[in-house]
Amino acid sequence: MFDIAVIGLGMIGSAALRYLSQPATGLSVAGIGPAEPADWASHRGAFASHYDRARITRITDADPIWAALAQRAIGSYGAIEQASRIIFHYPVGHLRIAPPGAGDERLAEVAAIGQALGAPIERIDRAELGAQFPYLRFPPAADGLYERGGAGFIDPRALVAAQLAIGAAQGATLIREEVVACARAGVGFALTTASGKTIEARRVLFSAHGYTNRLLQPLLGRSLDLVNMAHTTVYAELGAAQAAQLAGMPSLIWPLAGNPTLASVYTTPPTEYPDGRVYLKIGGPLFTHPTLDTPEAMLEWFHGPGNPAEIAALQSALLDLLPGLDVLSWASKPCMNTYTPHDHPFVDRLDDGLFVCTGGCGSAAKSSDEIGRIGALLAQHGAWAYDLPASAFRAAWRA
Repeated sequence: MFDIAVIGLGMIGSAALRYLSQPATGLSVAGIGPAEPADWASHRGAFASHYDRARITRITDADPIWAALAQRAIGSYGAIEQASRIIFHYPVGHLRIAPPGAGDERLAEVAAIGQALGAPIERIDRAELGAQFPYLRFPPAADGLYERGGAGFIDPRALVAAQLAIGAAQGATLIREEVVACARAGVGFALTTASGKTIEARRVLFSAHGYTNRLLQPLLGRSLDLVNMAHTTVYAELGAAQAAQLAGMPSLIWPLAGNPTLASVYTTPPTEYPDGRVYLKIGGPLFTHPTLDTPEAMLEWFHGPGNPAEIAALQSALLDLLPGLDVLSWASKPCMNTYTPHDHPFVDRLDDGLFVCTGGCGSAAKSSDEIGRIGALLAQHGAWAYDLPASAFRAAWRA
């Protein structure tokens, strides 16, 4: 019988596990969730979307809640790296581009929020953009916001590994299996894994993102208002000379004016991936993303290469932004983002002993440590114990 079980060991769940297992809490904690599949094509269970090498990290954001979460999470990176001896943070800087005209006001708003949180940022005009980043093609009269400090990118796989290593060292029990059922039992809950194991816990914290309702609906008879959207990321393999030319490249967010398929794109700089190759990654939201409403749909999506239209649009956008880019090969990968109605994570008490900390809304990787901390505080104390308003994170149920 554990005091608390965390279901889901992705970026948010692993962070919650680390905080809950700190000696000062006095709690016995189990973290339950499968590891990355060795063979995606044959895997029949749950997938996660942190199986990657690079995610943008930055404070600057148009939403003050997200900006605050990112500032606090970035501030914890150094301590996590030191305690785990795992490097995951690469502060190469972050550049946000605004198209001429309408984007200026938005950029000023983002800058004001960042400055209030102490982000080291500077506005850069079109001429200075061209001088600092000659390999990028900027539209006429474009404006930029450049953030230094801890901005850049993180390795999400390595961050999860670091969180779990610290949690285990603090006494947390790691069970690398998928939970397939959750039921009330005695003074708490009985969790059943895919192999038939039963784990008992007095309290449960759900951090299973797109798979959360598969467990909650049978338990509570209703489902959270979570929408799972299918996204695709594209990877351009670069040779050594091209990677060296782009060595000083920051992470980027770039709205696209007039693109028929994509609202904007983001990129991370050339980075070596586990296969030993160097890739420049690009992603970006379609105007309309397909949704994944069932476990079967999720499985089919993760077994494929992604959306062909999205792949083609991202390849074209990358070649337009970096003219003359010499791509040795292209690769793509499907991922799934889970969204909430208020565009913040759900961190809430759902029932006696039952808590949720999930829904990254496509923005949670950089802030995952702080989101996990909020969920850990809630599960530990049974009530809201955080200085940002609980209403910003309140869970909503499907009609």
